[in-house]
Amino acid sequence: MTYSKYILAFFVIFSTSLFAQKTTTEFDKSIKSLNDLGRRVIDSETDEEKYSANKEHTSVLKGLISKDGSFDYNFESLKTISVLQANNLKIYNWAIPLTDGTFEFFAFLQIRKSKTEFDIIELIDKSDQIKSPENKVLTAKSWYGALYHKLIFNKKLGKKYYTLLGWDGNNNLTEKKIIDVINISNNGMIKFGAPIFKTKKKTKKRMIFEYSENVVMSLKYHEKLEKIVYDVLKPASSKLKGIYEYYGPSLEMFDALYIENKKWNYQNDIDIKLEPSIKDSYWKKPKQAIVR
Repeated sequence: MTYSKYILAFFVIFSTSLFAQKTTTEFDKSIKSLNDLGRRVIDSETDEEKYSANKEHTSVLKGLISKDGSFDYNFESLKTISVLQANNLKIYNWAIPLTDGTFEFFAFLQIRKSKTEFDIIELIDKSDQIKSPENKVLTAKSWYGALYHKLIFNKKLGKKYYTLLGWDGNNNLTEKKIIDVINISNNGMIKFGAPIFKTKKKTKKRMIFEYSENVVMSLKYHEKLEKIVYDVLKPASSKLKGIYEYYGPSLEMFDALYIENKKWNYQNDIDIKLEPSIKDSYWKKPKQAIVR
């Protein structure tokens, strides 16, 4: 390497390092603010105070993720926001625990268009207004809100599809687990839900499981098997069928979804032992983590 090339390489490396240090410093200030505001969103005594803190929280987060370098930045120090990333999609997701025992969810999608360009889309939770949600294709402005714990990108499903595993605290009687899908078109338009979930009886656009608030339902993606594995839910007795506050998981019984012909296909009663992990223990009961 000639001297001039050496000097040029040094300045490229040095300037990159300075940029990273500057970015980290700028981000740290916003992250501290978001952590403080996030605790106010969770801990405030009234819904009015929660929404007031959340308005500022949303504004600070949008400003932060609009900055250069944010798509590739590791936001692990954010304490009250779930940050998930796969391929060209990044999701920033959080919830307000309301005083009546219900939850409202919030999220931004960050979609990478090139190495230096990305779109930011805000999601609006309308889940309480959506009838028959398992049969609906939805938009960013009519989102079936959830707190996501897994973002799956598998080319077997198609390059435009991202699968989501999530949780909804619902109310004081039941909770929900959700399997949804995002379709991102070439022009950046997004849709939630698609007829790709082939279940035991019919094809659905998303899958929603409702069960007692007092139990835990497991919903996990197994990377090696490329399968979504979940508990089989049953009522406490046949007389309680359809009354979901009495539903819970069957012991040692799991169903699964696997990809074939660009769809998630149902597999009944698979023989598998779910391996616990630190992240699983957190996501088993997100309500406790949110309201602690």
